[in-house]
Amino acid sequence: MNNRKLCTIVMIVMMTALLSLAGGLACAADSAPMTPEYAAKHENTRKQQNQRITNKQRKAAADDLKAKRLEVYKAKQAAKHSKPDNIDNK
Repeated sequence: MNNRKLCTIVMIVMMTALLSLAGGLACAADSAPMTPEYAAKHENTRKQQNQRITNKQRKAAADDLKAKRLEVYKAKQAAKHSKPDNIDNK
């Protein structure tokens, strides 16, 4: 075998070994006992994910904001085109 094939084979073997080792560690982490610090961090992460805004909520908020802006715009246009009832220049 030439040197290039040997290097390729060695790299493939090393990558396979590293990936299998990482997978084994990931599986072993699930079975480890949970420390109080880790449990608190896990609970905080879960609470933050529950507070995350969904796309429906985001769209509803955008629609509400659009309606409010349109309402303000129409009120400004009505005020601009209306004539005052009584002008007191003293």
